[in-house]
Amino acid sequence: MKFRFKEFRVYQDAKDYCRFCRNITKRYIEKQDKALANQIERAINSIVLNIAEGSADNSDAEFARLLGISIRSVYESVAGFDLANLYEYIDDSVNEEIENKTHILVKQLASFRNRLRQ
Repeated sequence: MKFRFKEFRVYQDAKDYCRFCRNITKRYIEKQDKALANQIERAINSIVLNIAEGSADNSDAEFARLLGISIRSVYESVAGFDLANLYEYIDDSVNEEIENKTHILVKQLASFRNRLRQ
């Protein structure tokens, strides 16, 4: 059985984003605030998992809805890292790098969602 979501560029890029963010939570945040690290990790995992879940349905409308959830999970991860920055677990340069990667991923997800809605 072949899973079509594995072929999507946005899925691959979302996995890369998750790996990048997870490395930051493990390196900087988890030792100081396990709850915040866990919340961020749940949000970043949700990005990838909702792309996969949406691809399983035959409905473009449902897939677009799940991509919207992925986008909201990206925003949640940004807010989590913003709190980590506020609490001085990460510095401004790390937070800025996260936000730069986030902008790219959100544009990809939104573009993919918009194509489904057409």
